[in-house]
Amino acid sequence: MNKIATNFWLGPILSGGLTFIAVCKINFWFSWICFIPLFISISNGSTKNVLKKSFLFGIVFSAAAFYWMIPGAERFTGNSVFYGICVFIISSLFVSIYYTFIIYCIYKLKRQAAKLFAVLINSVLFASLFCIADAVLKLITVEFPWFDIHAGNGLAANDYAIQPAAIFGVHPLTFIVVVVNYLFAYYLSKKLWRKLYIPVTVILLYIAGGFLLLQNFDAKPATKQPFKVAILAENIPPEMKWDDANGNYLVQKLLNLNRSAVALKPDMALWSESAIPWTYKKDDDLVNKILSITAPARITHILGINTAYNEKENIILNSAYCLLPDGTVTSRYDKQYLLAFIEKPVRGVMMPFLSIAGFSATTNKQHAAPLNTPFGKAGMLICNEAAVPAAAASMVNQGAQFLFNISNDGWFNDTYIVRLHFYYARLRAVESRKDLAINSNNGYSGLIKASGIISEMERSDEPFVKMVEIHPNNIITLAGAMPDLFVYTCTAYLFFIVLIIFIEKAKKRAIAK
Repeated sequence: MNKIATNFWLGPILSGGLTFIAVCKINFWFSWICFIPLFISISNGSTKNVLKKSFLFGIVFSAAAFYWMIPGAERFTGNSVFYGICVFIISSLFVSIYYTFIIYCIYKLKRQAAKLFAVLINSVLFASLFCIADAVLKLITVEFPWFDIHAGNGLAANDYAIQPAAIFGVHPLTFIVVVVNYLFAYYLSKKLWRKLYIPVTVILLYIAGGFLLLQNFDAKPATKQPFKVAILAENIPPEMKWDDANGNYLVQKLLNLNRSAVALKPDMALWSESAIPWTYKKDDDLVNKILSITAPARITHILGINTAYNEKENIILNSAYCLLPDGTVTSRYDKQYLLAFIEKPVRGVMMPFLSIAGFSATTNKQHAAPLNTPFGKAGMLICNEAAVPAAAASMVNQGAQFLFNISNDGWFNDTYIVRLHFYYARLRAVESRKDLAINSNNGYSGLIKASGIISEMERSDEPFVKMVEIHPNNIITLAGAMPDLFVYTCTAYLFFIVLIIFIEKAKKRAIAK
C-alpha cells in the first residue's frame, strides 16, 4: 500500500485498467476494487499531484476504452485512420478532464476522517459527486453513447446487484461502488485491517437487499397474457452492399429466416435495425414477399426499415414499423436519439459513414410513441437508445407494456461494445420492469425478463431464429416515473456539505478578527 501511495504512476495506471474492465467489460468483481489504487494514491499530496494523478487515470482508462476508434475509423469510412485518431484524442482528453474535475472536487470537499462517522460522510461525499457528475455527463453527451461510463455499470452483470435500478436507475449502482471503493482504500491506506469488515458488510447488505427486491418482484402474479416472439437475427456483415452482386443472396437469406420463423409458429417476428436497408413503400416487393410467407401463420412483424424524409437532400428517418399479417401498418416509431457525427451532422460536420451511403438522419416527434401491436404497446429502442434511460422511461410513461431493442452491432463486432450494449439493455429492463427482447445484427440477441434475469443471450456469425416469450405488464417503476430522484438527493447532500464548509470558514474568519 505504501508503494501505491508514494509512487506517482502505479495507483492511477492500475486503477485506469481496472476501471476499464469493470465499467466497459461489465465485470462485477472488479467493480468493488477498481478505484482503490487511485483513492489511495490521492489520499495524501498536494493539489497539483492530485490533478496530475487524476488526469493520468483518465488517460489510461480512455486509452483502453476508446482504442477501437482508431482501427474502426478505417472500417467505418473506407478512408485512413485519421478520423479515428482525431476522435480518439478528443474523447480521451474529454474523459480525462472529466475525471480530473470530479476527483479535484472530492479532494477539496472531503472532511478530515478519523472516526467511523467521518469516514462514512466522506464515502457518501465521494459517491454523491460521482453520481452527480455521471448524470451531468449523460445529459450533455446523450448523442455520444461511448461516454456512458457509469462507475456502477459492472454491477449489471449480477442478478442481485442490478435490482436497485428498478427504484433509482443506474445511480445507486454507481453510488454503492464508489462508497465501497473509498472504504476499502481508506482502511487499507491506514493499515486498519480489522476495519475491512465494514466495506465487506456494506457489499453483503447491498446484495441481500437486491436478493429481496428480486424475490419480491418474482412473487407477483402475471396480469397479462404472454405471447411468443421470433427473433430473426440475419447477421449480415455491415460492409456487404445490397447491389447486383449480393442482392439476390441477401434477399434469400432474409426469406429463409422468415420461413424458419414460420415453422416455430410465433405470434410476432422481430427484425433488426434497418434489416431492409432502404426506405419503406407500401408496394415494396421484398416486404410483400415476407408478408406472403407469414400470412397463413398470422404473424405480426416489427420491421426495421428506413422512412424517406427529404429525398432531395438524402435525409431519412431510422424507423421501425408494426405490420399486421395482412400488411396493414398499425404504427411507426422513428429513432429519437441519433448518433452525432454518424447519423446526424453537428454544425454541418458529419463522418463519411459507409453504412448509410451518404444519407443523414433526422428525428420526427410525431412518431415517438410505442408501437401499437395486437399484443400490447411495444416500446421501441433503436440501437444506442438502449444506453439512454430517458428513452426507455419515455416509452413506459407512454404506456409501453414491453420493450424491443433493435440494432446493428456489426461495426463493433470485434470490440467490448457488443457485450456492453446487451447489458445496457439489461439495465433498461430492470429500470422499467419490462420484458425486453433484443435483435442485434452481429451482436447479442435474446430476451431479458422484467426481473433482469437473462432468459436468452446468443451471438453467432450465422443467421438464426430465436423464440422467446414476452409477458406484458403495466408497471411504472419509481425509476421510470422519477429517474433523477437519486441524483437530486445526492445534490442536496453535496449542498449540505458545502454549506457546512462555508459556515466553518466563516467562524474561523470571525475568530481571527
